[in-house]
Amino acid sequence: MSTNAYARTYKIAAGLGLADVWWRSGRMTIKAGGAQTGGSLAQIETDDPLGTATPLHIHHNEDETLYVLEGEVSLLVDGRRIDLAAGDYAFAPRETTHAYIVRSPRARMLTTLMPAGLEEVFVALGAPVCGTDHRPPEQATPAIPELARRFGAYGCEVVGPAPTLADIHSAAP
Repeated sequence: MSTNAYARTYKIAAGLGLADVWWRSGRMTIKAGGAQTGGSLAQIETDDPLGTATPLHIHHNEDETLYVLEGEVSLLVDGRRIDLAAGDYAFAPRETTHAYIVRSPRARMLTTLMPAGLEEVFVALGAPVCGTDHRPPEQATPAIPELARRFGAYGCEVVGPAPTLADIHSAAP
C-alpha cells in the first residue's frame, strides 16, 4: 500500500508524454512531472541531433541522471569529460557544474531530475510539437539571457556557454 497520497499510478504509451515540446534543436517529452510524482522527480525523454548541447549550468536544487537510450553523448561535470553510449548511465549531483553535448548523428536519453519542478520551465519556454512535425521551428527556445533568468527562478544557474563539438574533440575523456 502506498503512503504517498500525492503520487498516482499512470501509464504513458510509447511515443507519447504529458507534454511534448521542441527544445533547442531537439525534442523533449515529459514522461513524469511533479503533479504525477508528488514532487519527488521528473523524467524527460530527449531526442537530439548531432551537436545539441546544454549551456554549462548548476542545479542548486536537483540531482540529475542521464540514461542514454540511443547514440553517444559527452557529459562535462566539474571540468571532467564522461563519454556515454547507449545503455550508459550517469549521475550529476546538485551543486556540480555540468553540460552535455550529442556526439552521434542522433541521441535519445531519459533524464531524471530529483526533485521535480524544473520540467515546468522546459514546457513553458519550449515550442509545442504539433501533429506529425518532425523538425523544430526556427527559434525553439529563447536566447541565453532569457533562459538564464527563467531557469534562475528555479534555482538553476547558467554559468557558461554550451560546449561545441570542437571543444569535445580537443578535450580528452
